[in-house]
Amino acid sequence: MTRVRGGIDALLAYVRPAFMFPAVGMSAYGGALAPAPAFEWPIAALHAGTVGLALFVAHLRDGYVDGHLREEETPRLSVAAFRRSIWAGSAGVVALSGLLAALSGIVPALSTVALLALALLHAPYLDRHPVTVTVDYPVGIGIALIGGHAAQATVPATAAAVAALFVGLLAGIKVGIDRLDEPFDRSIGKRTLPVAFGPERADRIAAGLFLLTAAGTVGVGLSGTAGFLPVTPAPAVGAAFVPAACLLATARLAPERAVRVQMALTYAFAALLFLSACDSGCAGIAVVEGSLDVLGQGGLDALARAIGG
Repeated sequence: MTRVRGGIDALLAYVRPAFMFPAVGMSAYGGALAPAPAFEWPIAALHAGTVGLALFVAHLRDGYVDGHLREEETPRLSVAAFRRSIWAGSAGVVALSGLLAALSGIVPALSTVALLALALLHAPYLDRHPVTVTVDYPVGIGIALIGGHAAQATVPATAAAVAALFVGLLAGIKVGIDRLDEPFDRSIGKRTLPVAFGPERADRIAAGLFLLTAAGTVGVGLSGTAGFLPVTPAPAVGAAFVPAACLLATARLAPERAVRVQMALTYAFAALLFLSACDSGCAGIAVVEGSLDVLGQGGLDALARAIGG
């Protein structure tokens, strides 16, 4: 019994919420941008859960490669246990993707299969090249958003544009994160952008990514003004301050503090883009309004009980 409990604890050590929650959250975010009449909670939960399982497979794969192949860390599981867990998790993602295909269509199913492919290829392949190690997680976030929307409705150009903007912003932030790890990555031969080009040039690349993202965000807002995209222009243009502020943080702040500021700013970016892309008929607004109605009625009932004694 103790051995079984130890194995479960070791397996759960690879459940890493800091990496899982953003991807799962972006699946829900994409679903919330869908029209309210098309939104189904079970489908949203199915897609988000499959995304989370794909991320779990990625963490297991990283643990296996870093622990047993590269010997960069102490592995929590044996080689056999890692392999069984990775195969079981992968089979689970494929099975759930098949269910998504049957219930929602091929696009949401392909999104989770694509995430599984990224999970299995990240280590020891994608994390060895400066470009792929920078963009694979941001691309995964974009795929999760598009898949979450596709699980509910046809993906419009607006959702694809929002996903692309997130990829650009997060890729810039990823360069800063890799700069923090540059000495260690260099020691193990991991060719991130700061290792391959040096910290200063990597900062310039990050600045370029932030600048492109800011320009793209303004472009989305202007497209709304011109009637090319069904977005509210003001929040989209306002969201451009986030990549601009991230660029300023890269230039002015110490690397660790810059990354913290940039990560915090992503929430403002998400909120402003949501307000821009989500009209009064989208699922996210309907959920918020319904929650406020329930809370409001609950508050009135509680007040009535208090007054009644």
